[in-house]
Amino acid sequence: MIGVVAAIAATAGDLLLLATSNATRPGFEWLPAPSETLLVLGTYLGVIAIPCYGLGYRDVATRFDAPHRRWILWCGIAGGVLGGTTHGLTGLAIHVEVTGGTGGVDPITMLGRYGTYLLPLWMAIGVASLGGSLVYASGVLRGRAALPRWAAVVNPLVLTLGLVVVGATSPAGRAFLVPAAPNVAHVLFFGLLSRRPGTR
Repeated sequence: MIGVVAAIAATAGDLLLLATSNATRPGFEWLPAPSETLLVLGTYLGVIAIPCYGLGYRDVATRFDAPHRRWILWCGIAGGVLGGTTHGLTGLAIHVEVTGGTGGVDPITMLGRYGTYLLPLWMAIGVASLGGSLVYASGVLRGRAALPRWAAVVNPLVLTLGLVVVGATSPAGRAFLVPAAPNVAHVLFFGLLSRRPGTR
């Protein structure tokens, strides 16, 4: 359950950061004016909540045999720590943009300006997510987990990609759902698995 709560808090943090960064962009006049208070709140929500994904992965790992359990746990911990760090740096970058008076910043512009700092972290998170999701899916499919075979597709990587595809269909989706997809995926992942108790 702690994984679900952490993922909801992290998603709320994402939305606060994204509302701040998108507020002055054309087409998003309906958003409230940028608020330093909400930006700081959103930053710390993610910085504190995302590393707690390790506790959620610990609960998931208890449903697997020992070799799979270790990999899932450590990939989850690594992804959580790296994710919290990345969220904090993103909040700082948005602060620099907003206080510098450059207006709203879209994800592509953000990548161009701060990619040197963010890209290596995103790549490391991607490796941890890919590794953990593959171990999870293979363990479920091979009967090494106390989960039904269909649960193999309910993993963070597949859920994130699905949310990105859905979000890419609209401007609001590209501005909010696509960047927040990893944390929304963890809400679904931890939430769905919390409804299927069991240990290995």
